[in-house]
Amino acid sequence: MNPVTGAENRLLGSYSITCGYGIWIAGIGPVRPLVARTGRLHRLAVFEAAARLGTFTAAARELGMTQPAVTKHLRALEASLGLALFDRSANRATLTEAGRRLHESADLAFSSVESELDRIDAEDSVFVLAANPGVAQRWLVPYLDGLQEAVGEVGLRLWLFDREAEFAQGGFDAGIHAGDGRWPGLDSTLLFPEVVVPVAAPGVADEYGLHADSPADALLGVTLLHLDPTDRPWMSWAGWFTHQGLALPEPTRAVIYNNYALVLQEALAGRGVALAWRHLIDDWAAQGHLVPVGPEAHATSTGYHLAWPADRHTEAVKRLEAWLTDLVAADD
Repeated sequence: MNPVTGAENRLLGSYSITCGYGIWIAGIGPVRPLVARTGRLHRLAVFEAAARLGTFTAAARELGMTQPAVTKHLRALEASLGLALFDRSANRATLTEAGRRLHESADLAFSSVESELDRIDAEDSVFVLAANPGVAQRWLVPYLDGLQEAVGEVGLRLWLFDREAEFAQGGFDAGIHAGDGRWPGLDSTLLFPEVVVPVAAPGVADEYGLHADSPADALLGVTLLHLDPTDRPWMSWAGWFTHQGLALPEPTRAVIYNNYALVLQEALAGRGVALAWRHLIDDWAAQGHLVPVGPEAHATSTGYHLAWPADRHTEAVKRLEAWLTDLVAADD
């Protein structure tokens, strides 16, 4: 351990240990070299104002200080750095070459911090809720007023994702997603289990002679509406038939879509049989727009979850969690 002297000794009050990071204060921990050298970071703010405005008097006015206080801070900064930052004459002070370079760096650093603070403020004024298009269209948009009330006095932005990789990128305050609830960096709570049932428009059901009690093998010869399973966690037709103890042959009459909301629209239009998730189509089923045409499949390890960044279980997320739980209970 080497004793320190001068300004550093007054700052540390004891001794320092040189390490790769910077200065180690006994009993406190590592300190950034900038803090150790300047003594007080506030002196850099005083310096930046004086250098930018051109006079100590203008800096004092902007900072709400007296001109002698500005002078005192700047002399202390110069002493701690061992550098002359200003050439002083009777009537004015101009930056030295070292002062000019330090001002350029300080201006860049302050501008960067200010921009980031502006970005954080903008983010804090908006609650970003991620959901796939099917959940957003069928389960969130009809309840937007209640959803807005749940997240509180901030803007609400629905961010729609369609692939697992998009969800994994994060950038949201909370998200509704299907899976086992274990996603890196996220905490989650189960909203409802994955219960999948084949549905069709009444005309399609009549055409094929299908109804809620139809056996699974009755669907082997009908037009099935497929959602592209690539990088999606939801149950596919192949998975549904597996749950029924059947194997789906290589489809010869398959129609494949890349958006679940579009799959439901096509089912409503009478273009085939779709897999539907309970809670997402229950109102259409109650109104008779879509009818079940086969047995349900209950996934044992997956369901729809509300997920949020592990370090941001905010009051808004908690309110949203309670509101969604109540909504699911009301649907049940």
